[in-house]
Amino acid sequence: MSLIDKNELDKMLKGFVKQAVNTTVTSKLPKLDEAYVHEAKPFKQVSELVSQKTKSAHEELYKGYIESLNKISSELDTAERIDVNSRHGEYRSLKIDEVYNLNATWLHELYFSNCFDPHSEVTMDSMSYMRLERDFGTFEDWQRDFMACALSSRSGWAICGYHMFLRKYVNFFVDNHDSHVPVGFYPIIVVDMWEHSYYRDYLNDRKSYLISQMREFNWNVIEERLKKAESIAQAVK
Repeated sequence: MSLIDKNELDKMLKGFVKQAVNTTVTSKLPKLDEAYVHEAKPFKQVSELVSQKTKSAHEELYKGYIESLNKISSELDTAERIDVNSRHGEYRSLKIDEVYNLNATWLHELYFSNCFDPHSEVTMDSMSYMRLERDFGTFEDWQRDFMACALSSRSGWAICGYHMFLRKYVNFFVDNHDSHVPVGFYPIIVVDMWEHSYYRDYLNDRKSYLISQMREFNWNVIEERLKKAESIAQAVK
């Protein structure tokens, strides 16, 4: 047998082996059913501190993230999972976009729910007040730190929540929807610091916008989230 014939034979054998391995592995893999569908939730955004144009534009933006998230979910359901790598690929790109749009959807829902209460009131005997006072020294110190986080964010979010590793309530900011996201963190208060949230009504006066949002925190919603956070704190002790 000539050298050329041997090389061709080796190539054919490798092809047969690869095909057999791929067929065996694929047949043993469980069928992935990753697709999910998220539906937009109705939010009233009751406030005279934000214009109706801003509210409507914000709602459309929120629905756009959900539309993208559902499309990504559908595409992930059939994405190739065998020949993947960390440099480039359909699966990698879809997972990156999934986090971006998933975070955008959830953060908007948290924000819409915990803001826009014109009758906002927090009492000193509420669990929210007592926990924030405990972990920041005073409730006023928590407010100052939350504002510092919000004004330090770029296009992103200011978030207060329970950190499972630190075992206390802390403030963070997230740039975009997926940069500087802390692991082991359960949000209880969220404020949108993207330009679309304030520019139409406040121009570049981010501080006035932020104060208006904090004046209308829905402490009933925040209190319910904090109760869940307390359950998480007990579970991870």
